[in-house]
Amino acid sequence: MAETTEQPRILVVEDEASTRAFVSRVLARKGYLVYTAIDGTEALAQANQYAPDLILLDVMLPHTDGYTVCQELKRTSATRDIPVIFLTAIDDAQGMLRGFDVGGVDYIVKPFEVSVLFARVRTHSTLYRLSNRLKLALDERTAHLEQANRRLHELNVEMTLIEARQRQRLAQDLHDTAIQQLVLASIIADDDRNLVARRPQLQELIQGSLQQLRSLVFELSPPMLRQSGLYPALEWLAQQIIRQWGLNVDCDLQGEPVILPEALAVTLFQGVRELLINVAKHADAENAWVSVRFLPLLLEIGVEDDGRGFARSDIDVGGFGLDSLRSRIELLGGSTEIEGRTPRGTRVRLRVPVAQFDASNGNLH
Repeated sequence: MAETTEQPRILVVEDEASTRAFVSRVLARKGYLVYTAIDGTEALAQANQYAPDLILLDVMLPHTDGYTVCQELKRTSATRDIPVIFLTAIDDAQGMLRGFDVGGVDYIVKPFEVSVLFARVRTHSTLYRLSNRLKLALDERTAHLEQANRRLHELNVEMTLIEARQRQRLAQDLHDTAIQQLVLASIIADDDRNLVARRPQLQELIQGSLQQLRSLVFELSPPMLRQSGLYPALEWLAQQIIRQWGLNVDCDLQGEPVILPEALAVTLFQGVRELLINVAKHADAENAWVSVRFLPLLLEIGVEDDGRGFARSDIDVGGFGLDSLRSRIELLGGSTEIEGRTPRGTRVRLRVPVAQFDASNGNLH
């Protein structure tokens, strides 16, 4: 489709020189860009080259008539939609009907009033341009929807893989910690001769298993998120990171907290947890900061550190890297941004629009 210019383009196809010159002149004075042709072959070539907004087509042409030229125009995708107004010296109903049958939009009988010519040309060229603009808008909208559907499919696939990997990771965590401790505790409990002497060890193993199980349960569905909200849960998480990893974590709250749907709160909590663990594992940092900003239409969480930073490939979020966290946030309508800090450290920002969520059921509006 040709690009729309300020001047509407009109193709005048007329073999009679004086009529062709007159029509071209009066249209040009009205601001139209006029092209001319004297027969059907030239008309088809001009239409394909200049993509006019309207064609004024004489019925009686040398070699072939205007009806046949119009039929040829309608066979080609590039010229099919261009409106054609027939010009004829014969005022008869049969000719008029034939013109409409082959695809014409209007009919002007010569000689004609210039005002009538202007009115017909203005009406049909304007309608054609408006139709083109609407088609372009619909094509763009369709392309955006197709892209969004493809991305949604990709996100669904990613989320399925992430869930499978998380189940695998939880099973591995259970096997490596709580299950191993419980197996050892079972062995000790079966040793009747040394049970009393090894009772402290048995209690330690059981307590350790319970602690590991509580930690895993918290990761699956943190009860503090439901009881106290996201920010208190993040403060608790900061203390856990300090105790387990030796990384000092400070939390800062700005704005008035709002009730978040559970799916959103859990996703953000897990994202911050995984980012902090990656800081502890890869960034060689001593300090980290978690900022939570509740804005009127946006929730922004920042995770910063004073370490050496870490490469994208180092980030092991949920077993899939930063892209998995980005996908989870994107699925909730948000965005993820990661940037290096000067002179050291890394900053990750998670942004989620909170106004679109219904906290009662976690659904998007």
